[in-house]
Amino acid sequence: MEYWIWLTRLKGIGPITQKKLLAYFKTPDQIYGASEDELLTIPGIGSSLAQSICQAHSLDGAFSVMDELAKKKMKVLLYDDPLYPELAKAWLEAPIVLYYLGEIRKNSCGIGIVGSRRCSIYAKQVAIEAAEYLAHQNISLISGQGKGIDGYAHTACLKAGGYTIAFLGNGLDVFYPIEHRKLQAAICENGAVISRYLPGTKPRPEHFLQRNGLISSWSRKLLVVAAADKSGALSTAQFANALNRDVLVPPHEIYCTSGQGTNRLLKNGATLYLKSEQLGLSELMTNQVTNTAINRSPNLSDRKLSADESRILDVLADSEKTIQQIESLTGINQVLLIEQLAIMELERFVVSSSSGRYRLVD
Repeated sequence: MEYWIWLTRLKGIGPITQKKLLAYFKTPDQIYGASEDELLTIPGIGSSLAQSICQAHSLDGAFSVMDELAKKKMKVLLYDDPLYPELAKAWLEAPIVLYYLGEIRKNSCGIGIVGSRRCSIYAKQVAIEAAEYLAHQNISLISGQGKGIDGYAHTACLKAGGYTIAFLGNGLDVFYPIEHRKLQAAICENGAVISRYLPGTKPRPEHFLQRNGLISSWSRKLLVVAAADKSGALSTAQFANALNRDVLVPPHEIYCTSGQGTNRLLKNGATLYLKSEQLGLSELMTNQVTNTAINRSPNLSDRKLSADESRILDVLADSEKTIQQIESLTGINQVLLIEQLAIMELERFVVSSSSGRYRLVD
């Protein structure tokens, strides 16, 4: 675990580069032990970054984090843990380390419910009914533990005996909003509270944008109950759209300011939400098709492939190839190609050999 935490603490390296390194070296300890020359063979890793990685050969900071986590009884979810949903890994910015309290159950991806802090009685009712439905269907409710819609959804789900996950924009030991301290404790008893941030990290605007990305990545569908024209919930919808998730939106009065953002989502193609049954997921209740993708041959119809993914699959159809050959045949920049191949390997579309060649999964 210490090497994973060490990797996340390297300056100038975010989740995309971290996963690029992991795709090449396979494990964080191999990255730790890599020479500067080895690091320079990876496209996108320049001399300054390679030197920075080699000079950061100390695990003291990682062990210090682990000690603090142990004292506060916080747990760590690593990117290679079976409990880390494959669905969530489709997000390029998916963190390789998450910290949490409570329990993350298998097949934890579910339905996201988000909305404005200030909302109407109508919106509150929509959120509560949707949360109760998910609880009764044993579908995870994903939200952000904020005031308003988030809080109503979490609370209704728990009262109905359901399982819920809250993503935070701060450390697990920093209670924000402070009014939801008891709610956070209740979620830990019947779900999980998850953060990408170390203990003690205070909330910042950019943290909540990343939090919204996590909500979308762990959601099979997203219900945006209410959103004003500049609501943070709209960014969650943008993430969901980018991840090809279905965004559902109930209609609002045209003169109600708290619903202007959601009405705009409807105008731009979101799915009209009229009843709780629209949140049902037959695959979630049977064999968890997407979450078990790592254990089966992929069905390419599970999600829409990007143009780059289609080109990669086409050139690998007849034989395995090196990255250089794939770059030459597809015209995809090698840096972008490595990132794309890493994601496709995680999703079990392709597999790499010890010689660095890629082929389709049988």
